[in-house]
Amino acid sequence: MGSMMLSAVLAAAQEPQLTNGIGKLLLALHESMGVSFGVTVIVFTVLLRVILSPLDIWQRIAMRKQTMKMQALRPKLEKLQRQYANRPDILRQKQYELQRGSGMNMLASCLPMIITLVVFWVVFAGFRSLIAYQNEMIIYQLDHIYAQNYPLVQAGQMTMDELNNLLAQSYNPDSFLWIKNVHMSDIGTNVIPSIQNFLSTGVGGLGADLPDGLSASYETLVGPAMQLYNKQSFWDAGRWNGYFVLPVLAIGTSILSTLLTQKLQPQPVAADPTQEKTQKMTMKMMTFLMPVMLGVFAIMYSAAFAIYYVVGNVLMTIMSLTFTLITRHLDKKNAAQAQI
Repeated sequence: MGSMMLSAVLAAAQEPQLTNGIGKLLLALHESMGVSFGVTVIVFTVLLRVILSPLDIWQRIAMRKQTMKMQALRPKLEKLQRQYANRPDILRQKQYELQRGSGMNMLASCLPMIITLVVFWVVFAGFRSLIAYQNEMIIYQLDHIYAQNYPLVQAGQMTMDELNNLLAQSYNPDSFLWIKNVHMSDIGTNVIPSIQNFLSTGVGGLGADLPDGLSASYETLVGPAMQLYNKQSFWDAGRWNGYFVLPVLAIGTSILSTLLTQKLQPQPVAADPTQEKTQKMTMKMMTFLMPVMLGVFAIMYSAAFAIYYVVGNVLMTIMSLTFTLITRHLDKKNAAQAQI
């Protein structure tokens, strides 16, 4: 009777719940495919890019139209600069009137970019929510195993070493290629998160919660898996979770995609030298600063999100090449027809 009551108490942990919409979509896709979560992320990224492709095309067309209009206005803008060189207030007003009269609308090209940034943060929040949920489910399942078998240890039918071995073998981190656990970063970190990393909502933390009613502590449930998978020191490279491949790819593909886009697309024309200087500084920052910042994201957060970002960059590069080839072909075709 005592063992039965103890077992009932140990089995009281409540199952975690996933509430984020993107997280639910990722989980449904993962469960329906029955593959590594890394593969699920790749499929999700491709599907999302296909869905967002009209928005991306709209943004590229809008930017192209604005740039071509500005290039057509350049002679008039330069004339205004000479005419009102000593009257900057009147110059700005005349430039504004000229651009407005030509039908330029910078919001047309900025709005899709803003939407793209919103989508980025929504997807990032979805990944964070799902990663936290998956780790919570691991603890819940380990606790269920512990609750079922600890009474056997008390009854002398199982040793504590046997229970610890069962807990360790039941953890099953979700690996992908060289990455031992896609829930963790692709760097020289541990495969199994510590309690601090598990609970932390800060940079690099999983932001998970321990299920209510656990029958044992986190260290008791996860400690055996830590002993099996985690490194003994930083130099124990054979037990690193990853080898910094995705952060490097995240930075490299982002810079490549940005440089390629800048090279292939018509370059924007500034209304005055000051604005031109500002545009160049902004483009330089976007080329190098943003990729580095997102590379930090790839280091600090899960390898799953880094996979999403790298695959997204590759797809964006392919789309840039395709869009440029099509527009150049159309430009040549229109130029040839104009000469007839």
